[in-house]
Amino acid sequence: MKKRAVRKAGMIRIYLNMAWKLLQKNLVSIVIFEMIYRLFCGQLISGLANAAIHLSLKELGTSYMTSENFNQVMLHPLTIFLIFGILLVLFFCMLFEIYAVMAALETAWKKKRISVPVMMLAGAKGAVQFVRARPWSWFLYMAASFPYLWLHSSYSAIRSMKLLQVSLTKIFHAFPAYWIPVVLTILLIAFSFVFSYTIPFRCMMTEKEKNTHMRVRQTLEKRVLREVGINVFFQVLVFLITAFLYLILGSFVVGYAKLVKTPSTVVSTVIVYGDWVKAAMNHVGGALGLVVSVTYLYLIFIRSSRTGYQKSRTTKKPRSKLVRTFCGPVTAVIFTIFMLAGATVYLVFAMRANRPQATASSRYISVSAHRGGARKAPENTMSAIQYAVDSMSDYAEIDVQETSDGEIVLLHDTNLKRTTGLNASIWTLTYDEISQLDAGVRFNKKFRGEQIPKLEEVIAYAKGKINLNIEIKYNGHNQNIVKKVVKIIEDNDFTDQCVLTSMNYSFLKQAKKIDPDIKTGYTMKMSYGGLEDMDAADFFSVKYTYITEAFVEHAHSLGKEVCAWTPNYQGDMQRMVNCGVDNIITDDPELVRKVILGTTDRNPGFVSLLSYTLK
Repeated sequence: MKKRAVRKAGMIRIYLNMAWKLLQKNLVSIVIFEMIYRLFCGQLISGLANAAIHLSLKELGTSYMTSENFNQVMLHPLTIFLIFGILLVLFFCMLFEIYAVMAALETAWKKKRISVPVMMLAGAKGAVQFVRARPWSWFLYMAASFPYLWLHSSYSAIRSMKLLQVSLTKIFHAFPAYWIPVVLTILLIAFSFVFSYTIPFRCMMTEKEKNTHMRVRQTLEKRVLREVGINVFFQVLVFLITAFLYLILGSFVVGYAKLVKTPSTVVSTVIVYGDWVKAAMNHVGGALGLVVSVTYLYLIFIRSSRTGYQKSRTTKKPRSKLVRTFCGPVTAVIFTIFMLAGATVYLVFAMRANRPQATASSRYISVSAHRGGARKAPENTMSAIQYAVDSMSDYAEIDVQETSDGEIVLLHDTNLKRTTGLNASIWTLTYDEISQLDAGVRFNKKFRGEQIPKLEEVIAYAKGKINLNIEIKYNGHNQNIVKKVVKIIEDNDFTDQCVLTSMNYSFLKQAKKIDPDIKTGYTMKMSYGGLEDMDAADFFSVKYTYITEAFVEHAHSLGKEVCAWTPNYQGDMQRMVNCGVDNIITDDPELVRKVILGTTDRNPGFVSLLSYTLK
C-alpha cells in the first residue's frame, strides 16, 4: 500500500514537472490568448442567451419571464431550438480553445515558441477540420467532454448567471429525492472524465475511431485508478490556486479601500470592487481549469503515442503567403498588442458602465419590515406589526390568504405547520379553527398565545401609524380573494395607506379593474425580459439578487419604482442603496436605516471587509 502511494506521489511530481516545462515555454501567449478568448466567448454566449430569451418571450406574447411562467418559456419549442443553437456555438468555441491550447503545448514540446495569432489560427483551423471530419458526431464528442473540460467554467457560470441557477434548481426539484440528481451529476462527470482521454487522440491524429479507442484502452489499462487520482489532484490544485488568487485580490481590494477611500465609502468600495474581482476570478478559474485539464490529457497523449504524435495536423506550417505574413514575428507582436489594447478598452468601459457610486444615497429610500419584522417577532402577527411601528419602518409587509369560510387572514405559507405546528392547508380550515392556534410559541415562548390576525384587525391598528404592503398569495383555492381584499381596504378607508402586491399578475389586473386608485406592485423572483407592457403594476418588487443598477434605471425610465426583497446582510443592503432602489424589504429594518443614513460602523475590521469582498 505504501509503495503504491509512493509511486503515485512520484507520478504526480513527474506530471507536475512535465506540465510546468510545457506551459512556461509559451505561458505569456497562453495567458493573453485566454484573456481575449474568455472575454469574447463570454460576451458572445451571454448575448445569444439574452437574445434567445427575448425571442421566446416575444413568441409567447409576454414581456417578462418570472418563476410562474418559467417552465412555459423554457419548454417552448422555439426556446429549445435556440438553446440547441447556443450549445452548438459554445461547443465550437470550446473546440477552438482546445486546439489553440494544444497548439501551444505541441510547439513547446518541440522546444519552440508560438504567438497568439498563430494559436488563434491553429484553433480555428483545427476546429473546422474536426467538424468537417465528423459532421454528425462532433457535437456529441464535445457534449461528452464538456462536463470535465469545462468543470470550473461551468461552476463559475452557475455562480454568476442567475438564469442558470434557477434552471438547475428547477431540474433538481423535479426529482423525487435529492440524492438522485447528485448521483447522476457525479456519474456524468466520471463518464466525461474517461471520455475526455480520447480528445487529444481525436484532435491531433488522423487515425480511425476504432484505433483511437484501442489506444485509449491501452493507455489506461492497469492504471485507471492511478490516473483518476492524478487527475483529481490536478482539479483540486486548480481550485486551490483559484481560491488563493481570489483571497489575494480580495485582500488587495480591502487594503486599497482602507488606505484610499473615506470611512463612509469603504464598505461600498469593497462591495463594488469585490464584484469585479469575482467576475475576473470566474474567467481565471475557467481558463486555468481548461488549460490544466488539456495539459494533463496532452501529457497522457505524448506518453502513449510517440509515432502518432508526428502525424498531428496542428503543427503543419502555413503555406499561404498571407498566413505567413500574419504569423510573422513583427506582425504577431503588433496584432497581439492591438488585441490587448482592445480587451483593455472593453474592460475599462464595462467597469465604468456598471460601477455604482460608492456613496450613501441622497434620495429617500423607504423601509419595509418583512412580514412585519420576522426577525424580532412571529411573522404576520400583531406583535410583528407593533415591532414594525416601533422600528419606525415606513411599511409593514404582510401576506394574506383566505380561509374556508372566506375570511382574509395573515399567513405566508399555504400550510400552517411551520408557524403553528398544525399540518393543514389554510383553505381547509375556518377562521374559528385557525383562531385557536398558537402562532407565537414556536418563535419564542414569550409570544405564547399569539393569534393569526384578520386583515381588518391589522388595518385598524396600522391606520395612522404605518403603511401596509399587502401581498396577496395565490394557492389555487382563492379565486375571489382580490375582490375581498380590495373591499376590506375600501371599507376601512385605507387606500392611501397601502399597496397591493402579488406574484400573480392577473391579481393585479383584477385589483386595478375594481379600484384604479390602488397602488399595485408585481412581485418577481427573477428579472428577465421587458417591463414595458406591465400596465397593471405601478412598481416592481424584485428579489435583491436579481437587481442591478441598469434594471433600476430602466424601471425608473418607465416611471415605475423598484422594491428590493429581502436583503438582511449589510453588504447586500448597501448594494441596493447604490443601485438606487426605492424601497427595501428586510427582516432587520433598523440596520437598513443605518446603512441608508451611513451610520453603520465607519471603521469595520479587515476581516469583515474581506468577507464583504468575497461574499
